[in-house]
Order: sequence, then structure tokens, then C-alpha cells
Amino acid sequence: MKKTLRLIIFLLIGLGFIWWFISKLSHEEIKQLFESFTHANYFWFFVALLVNVFSAVIRAFRWQQLIRPMGYNPKLMPTFLAVMSGYLTNLAVPRLGEIVRCGLLGKNQKIPFEKTVGTVIVERTVDTICFALFFFIALMIEFNYIKDYIYNNFNNIINFSSLKVFLIYGFIAIIILCSILFIFRKKLKQMKFYKKIIEFLSGFMEGIKSIFKLKNPWLFIFNSLFIWFLWILGTYVIFLCFDQTSHLAFKIAFVATMLGAIGPAVTPGGIGLFPAIIAETLLMYAISRPVGYAAGWLLWIVSQIGILIFGLTGFVYFSKDKKENERDRKD
Repeated sequence: MKKTLRLIIFLLIGLGFIWWFISKLSHEEIKQLFESFTHANYFWFFVALLVNVFSAVIRAFRWQQLIRPMGYNPKLMPTFLAVMSGYLTNLAVPRLGEIVRCGLLGKNQKIPFEKTVGTVIVERTVDTICFALFFFIALMIEFNYIKDYIYNNFNNIINFSSLKVFLIYGFIAIIILCSILFIFRKKLKQMKFYKKIIEFLSGFMEGIKSIFKLKNPWLFIFNSLFIWFLWILGTYVIFLCFDQTSHLAFKIAFVATMLGAIGPAVTPGGIGLFPAIIAETLLMYAISRPVGYAAGWLLWIVSQIGILIFGLTGFVYFSKDKKENERDRKD
């Protein structure tokens, strides 16, 4: 019940973002939005779909790299289908997909569940670091555009002079807090909350260290970066669907992808929020909201089509495999 209510709440938030964005459009802009979908070049849409699916294949290949040092050699196809089944599960219950894909692959390839879970923790650690790095780079690349956008749209909400003072005092507060933690570290070690934080940080560092114990760690790092490159490439290809966005540079696709990645962290699969973020990002580059919103929805649909097709295929594949195993045990 708790998970269901949480899912409903986040879906309502996503629908709320759709209503909020559409309400900002005039009658002419809504008309332009539908015309953008009508006149889009869908050849590039299918190219983007292939790029998106290929990124999932690379993710499955990277997962294989983490599992092999433990003495197991999972096949690529079930590994890929397990990844996609996990993505599909995340649309219904966020984060549950990581557990589901470990269970599906573990049973299919005879790999202990706890070992596959450990590899997923390493994956998530690396993905978090990559996102933080690329997000920071995106902010630095287009700092002036982003600053001007925030100033023009949120100047009445955000007092920038007060914000600077807040950041200065915040920095001082962090220094004081770190000093207090260092002085009373012996007493803090006895607190459960402190122990959990230390365990989390230790697990985080162990995950990073385990990468360099792989047979080919640099290939793993390359694949991790390549996954993000393919996501950015998919965004760039979607830009080619529209005459108004076909001239945009690759770095703009990079910025849009990084900012858009916030969407799935707030609503299931980024529904409602992701297209709005893409539209607002492209607005910084003089692309009208209707065209930017259409591009955002096509980009979102591209990611969901692959998940639906191969996620459902994965569940059928693994359920069939389960029935065959049960039949073998009976025989």
C-alpha cells in the first residue's frame, strides 16, 4: 500500500508538471506544438531509438565485466533482457528494478543473488560519479546561459544578493560542522546514525576500489563514459527531427541531457518533468517552448519504447525459462 501510494503521488506530480507546462502555452503555441509533431522527421526518431537501445546493450556488457571476476560468465542476451526488465520495473516502483534484474539474471545464469546485488551497487556508484562530473561540466560550459535564464525567469523569487550571502554563510557553516565532527569523532562513533554514514561511505569507496581489481578496468571506465555519450548522442539525434533544432550544436545536447537527467529522479521515468526541462533548456537557445516541448516528448518516448519492448520481452523470456526449469525438476 505504501509503495502504491508513493507511485500514485509521483505520477500525480508528473501529470501536474504536464498541466503546468501546457497552461503556460497560448492557443497559437499549442497549435505549434501539434504541428511540430506532425512535421517531425521520424527517420531520426528511429535512429535515436537504436542509439538508446545500444546504450542498454553496453550497460549489459559492462555488467558482465563486473560479474566475471566472481567466476561466472553470464550470456549477453539474458543480461541485456534483465537490465531492460529492471528499467521496466522502475517505471512502476522506483529502485525496485535493481533488485528485480539481479533476481532474474541470478536464477537464469545460476549466480547467487547477493553477488549480483554487489555488482549493481558498484554500477550505481560509478553512474553517480559520472553524472555529478558531467552535470558540473555542463553548468560550467553554459554558465552564462543558465545564469541569464534563472535571472530572467526567477528574479522575482530569488534574491541573488541574498543568495550570495547565504552561500558564504553556508560555506562557513560547513567548515564549522566539519570541525565539530572531527573534535567529537570518538563520541560520534558510538552513535548508530554515524555508523550508518561511515558504512555507506566505506561501501562507496569499496565499490570504486573493486573497479581497479577487474581484468580490464579501463575498458569498464570507457564503457561507463560511452553509455553517457550514447545518451547525449540520442538527444542530439532527436534535435535533427525538427528544422528549428537541427542546427543546435552537440554541446547543447550535452547540457540538455544532463539537466534532463533530473526528471527521472523526481517522477517515475521522468514523466511530465523531463520534457518540460528539455523545453526550458532549449528556450535558453532561442528555441520556442512548443518545439522544445515536442523534442522533449520525443526524447522521452524514445527511451520508454525500448524499455517497454525489451522489458516485456525479458519478463516473457525469464518466465518461460522458469517454467522449463520447473518441468525439468518434475521429470
